[in-house]
Amino acid sequence: MNERPGFGDAEAKRIIKRAAEIDAEQGRQLDAPALREIATEAGISPLAVDRALQEHEATSLAPAPWRKRHPIIVTLAAIVAALALYALLRIFPN
Repeated sequence: MNERPGFGDAEAKRIIKRAAEIDAEQGRQLDAPALREIATEAGISPLAVDRALQEHEATSLAPAPWRKRHPIIVTLAAIVAALALYALLRIFPN
């Protein structure tokens, strides 16, 4: 393979992200120390990795919004509301 002399920041992020996705598809998992080591080798500060890990944990532990957990109920409520409005408009046209 012919390798280019360098990659821009955006390209490098896309390539690393895709490589991680390929590994994940094969069932590979990394723990926090391995992530810190990889980040250090890539020139990313351990503090930045720790912050990213904290943010990831905070978002992965947060429950999904109610409407996303119960889309059928939200849809049914919208239909019932529309039917009720239609009925009211038929009963009281003006």
